[in-house]
Amino acid sequence: MVMSPPISALQRFAFLFAVVCGLLQATAASAQDTVRVAVYQNRPGIFLDTDGVVRGFYIDVLEHTAKEEGWTLQYVPGTWSELLGQLEAGELDLIAGIAYNAPRDLKYDFTRENVFANWGQVYVGKNKIDSVLGLQGKRVAGLKDDIYTLSFQELLNSFDVRIDMVEVSSYEEVLRYVSEGRVDAGITSRSSGNRLESGYTVHRSPIVCCAKEIRYATLEGQNHHILAGLDRQMATLKTDNNSLYFRSLNRWYGTGAPDMVPGWVWWALAVTVLGAGLVLFANVVLRRQVLKRTAQLKDAYDMMELRVDERTRELQDANDQLDYMARHDALTGLPNRRWFSEHLEECLKDAKRRQAPLAVMFLDLDEFKAINDTFGHDMGDVVLIETAKRIRRVLRESDKLARLGGDEFIIMLTELTSPNDAHLVAEKVISILSEPFDLSVGEQKLGVSIGISLFPQHGSDTETMLSNADVAMYDAKRAGKNTFAVYAQATMH
Repeated sequence: MVMSPPISALQRFAFLFAVVCGLLQATAASAQDTVRVAVYQNRPGIFLDTDGVVRGFYIDVLEHTAKEEGWTLQYVPGTWSELLGQLEAGELDLIAGIAYNAPRDLKYDFTRENVFANWGQVYVGKNKIDSVLGLQGKRVAGLKDDIYTLSFQELLNSFDVRIDMVEVSSYEEVLRYVSEGRVDAGITSRSSGNRLESGYTVHRSPIVCCAKEIRYATLEGQNHHILAGLDRQMATLKTDNNSLYFRSLNRWYGTGAPDMVPGWVWWALAVTVLGAGLVLFANVVLRRQVLKRTAQLKDAYDMMELRVDERTRELQDANDQLDYMARHDALTGLPNRRWFSEHLEECLKDAKRRQAPLAVMFLDLDEFKAINDTFGHDMGDVVLIETAKRIRRVLRESDKLARLGGDEFIIMLTELTSPNDAHLVAEKVISILSEPFDLSVGEQKLGVSIGISLFPQHGSDTETMLSNADVAMYDAKRAGKNTFAVYAQATMH
């Protein structure tokens, strides 16, 4: 008999070490394949049903992708606000069905492919409210931290409409508050509202807003392989009209005609099969009446939808006009201070990211008051309109010009190569405004005093840049007018 050599202690240790390493690698691989997914109540996109099963359109697409990519999905239920906090804390890997916008793009990474397009719908109770202006002083319910709630508040603020916002934890709660009269109105997504509204005593208002692209998202800089897998699978699904994507879309957002057949129709049909010819005849007549009435109701519904769409477009046009008026000067057609401040804030963010220079120029016309006092405000208005045209002629397309009010204008210069670029623009403005103004009362001459503040030397936020440019403008006035001064020089006086 051949005896096997004894196993040494070193060999036993090597064997055990290999087994442990294999188990650790298997555990790590399993952990990498597990995707923790946020689940919140947003029918029919994503929701937890009464049986504790996660369902919805976004879930169908996600589970198809997980199967193709070899992932294991771990669902984590909660409120929308709670789940956003968990994602940012690294306790979740993926949010399914989140609206994309620029501020969120700074915090999250999104799929390139849109999974759905949606917009906000305002519901009302007994009170008739048919415009955003009608919400002044009203109580409005909205889902906490929801994109439609936040965007709708921004829209109301742009019209200076003040409301009492009541934050709740689900769209169902929004409609329940409206139905019970606890609030005057509520904002939900259009898709969720369509599915939920029949369960509450609420009415769709003609107020719609905030069109959004719905995608999947992860915390910025993390789980790119998840987004890549979703993009890959959605791109493939969308090429086939019979794919799971379109079947699921029709299931959750389609007409649902099979579910609309009443139970008594099937009972009557069974009785007809077993019963007499008279019952069959009565059923056929009744069925024809039902089909006729259904067709009439469908025509009426289509007409109502058409009128709602027309009214929505009219309101959107009116909203766009009001928004334009709120951000532009009626006399010169130039943007006003509000518009300028918003764009300056965005340009400063871009300048910080690119470490690029930026300049703000504060302009005040010299001797303009004398023209107003001598020839009247009508002649002064002519001078202001001509001034705006002249300044625009010496600026580039990328430069931004606004009127603050009275005889004050303001310019923002981007894409500068050096601070001297701002000096050259100031000299051009002074030169063109020094040319006589040919008025009906004869030629009149004006000058302009200009103050300049530069980013990043003289400030990094909107108010500081505007304030420092204003200080420099007064320094130019003290220096004899019709000249310019830079803030860094102004502070030396």
